[in-house]
Amino acid sequence: MSEAYWIKKMEDKPNFKLGQNFLLDTNISRKITKLVQGQLADPIVEIGPGTGSLTNELLKDNYRIKAIEIDKNLAAITEERFSEVPNIEVINQDAMEYDYSQLTGPWWILVSNLPYYIGTRLLVKLITEVPVIHRYVVMVQKEVAERITAQPGTKEYGALSVVCSLFATPKHQFDVSKHCFSPVPKITSSVITLQRETLFDEEDRLEAFRLSKIAFQQKRKKVKSALQDFFSVEDLEQLGINPDDRPQNLSPEQYLELAKSLN
Repeated sequence: MSEAYWIKKMEDKPNFKLGQNFLLDTNISRKITKLVQGQLADPIVEIGPGTGSLTNELLKDNYRIKAIEIDKNLAAITEERFSEVPNIEVINQDAMEYDYSQLTGPWWILVSNLPYYIGTRLLVKLITEVPVIHRYVVMVQKEVAERITAQPGTKEYGALSVVCSLFATPKHQFDVSKHCFSPVPKITSSVITLQRETLFDEEDRLEAFRLSKIAFQQKRKKVKSALQDFFSVEDLEQLGINPDDRPQNLSPEQYLELAKSLN
């Protein structure tokens, strides 16, 4: 059956508030699947499978899938589409509220066309709170992808760039035309990957993220003013940080050094 066939089975029109733009182009689904780089029967958590376009390609590679879908109707369609496939579990639940401690066993891989309305919040939550997920292959708005992969000193660089770099290695893979979706969204999407390594200083990295958020709320100020509640000019200089730099000039590693100095 074509992807259009499964979309037509929806009882209601796509919910724009839930970011329901369904991927029609199976070539894009296949390109995304190739980025998973997993082994036979590796466990995958897929968030927002929709009507199962990407799910279908993942199952061809014999991955074990836990699919989390907030829309009851879509969850039912996904269950119907893959009713004869044993290695998929469909969960009708909000991905922000799901108990990820249930992801037990070996390393997990996240694959998702992340819903626009919760994309960044959910990604930060998973990266910082669910270490068992070691690889992310996600589609997001292009502007979000640019923020995630931004380098210090650029206009896109911010706290999101800092946290993603502190907990993983983000990489922009390719852009996806809005015409690959139904209904057609107003924006271009991008597929990115994030590889998360085992970390032994996660609390320091969380603190570094917190400091970066405080700093970027006052990004027009100099670091010595934006973080004056935590560091004196002398403190910054001892850490090799120019007190007159702006928050966007500090690298993720420098935010981490600041965090470690507080302990």
